[in-house]
Amino acid sequence: MGELELAASAASFRKSLPLYCVPKICKEGGICYEEMYNPLLDKPVYNDFSLNGHCIITGSNASGKSTFIKAAAINEILAMSIHTCAAKTARVSEAEVYTSMAVRDDLLAGESYFVREIKSLQRIIEVIDQGRFVIAVIDEILRGTNNRERIFASSAILKYLEDKNCMVIVASHDVELIDLLGSERYANYFFCEQAEEEEVIFDYKIHHGICEQSNAIKLLGCFGFPERIVEDANGYLRQYQDRGKTRG
Repeated sequence: MGELELAASAASFRKSLPLYCVPKICKEGGICYEEMYNPLLDKPVYNDFSLNGHCIITGSNASGKSTFIKAAAINEILAMSIHTCAAKTARVSEAEVYTSMAVRDDLLAGESYFVREIKSLQRIIEVIDQGRFVIAVIDEILRGTNNRERIFASSAILKYLEDKNCMVIVASHDVELIDLLGSERYANYFFCEQAEEEEVIFDYKIHHGICEQSNAIKLLGCFGFPERIVEDANGYLRQYQDRGKTRG
């Protein structure tokens, strides 16, 4: 009876999707999707994506990084549980999915955001060190601490994982991680946008390479912040960039 209910639920879920497939499940590492999307969205964007190791996904604010890596995690779980993927075609690996995303502080436990974050990363490392094949999905790694220590600590964690029995998918604003890690072990992908005079337009499509854009200050203007704030922010940014060029 339980198996019949499971089959009926899976069939009902498939019927609710605009597009689905039965994935090919392999024991060896690697994932490959054609027109993968996030099934939790009413109007999803479809992306092709393949990975045989680790990757870092960069991109500016609201460009689609977090939604995409959630789609990758959800589809792996769907494949392992009900043999279904929100995609046109899918080849996935037999793996456990562990994530570090949407972390919150815990006031009752007396744990700050950063403490909760490092605990979630520690949990991932401990499972991988047990020899279990894991797809680790990490959103904005160590964003709860200062910029300098975040970059170097994140780099150390990702370097530790690069030779382990796992696949690591990381979304980050920190393009410095790419310089520290190199592109041999961590493939580079990015999301971008088109900035117009009074708005920022996103296509939510993934691309190979590194994001060279930023849009935080532009978004302040788009959301109606006082013009003085936007102008001052751009001025401070130019001063910072000029100091960097002088030091270089």
